[in-house]
Amino acid sequence: MKNQILLESEPFYITERLKEIDEGYFVVFNLSKNAFEVHNSAQKGPSYAFTVPFDVLDERTITLARKTKSQNAAKLIEEIDKENENKKRHLLSQAIEQIKEVK
Repeated sequence: MKNQILLESEPFYITERLKEIDEGYFVVFNLSKNAFEVHNSAQKGPSYAFTVPFDVLDERTITLARKTKSQNAAKLIEEIDKENENKKRHLLSQAIEQIKEVK
């Protein structure tokens, strides 16, 4: 793991709590990206799972790990599709209002 530091423990026990979600999870600090990454040793191929989008490891990391776990993929895709559909409706509604204002 070039340019990465393996975190085995930290003050909020996030690394240990991630293992409760999936025993294969482990956390590294990527020096090149200046960011925390969650990896999974049980994955086939590369172990990378996701980059933590926060400057610190905290409860949000646990929430994100639960949400993005592979068993939750179908639900996550459904949420994304629903959100995209809502945005599409909102943009269409805005466009219609702008057209009405021009008339």
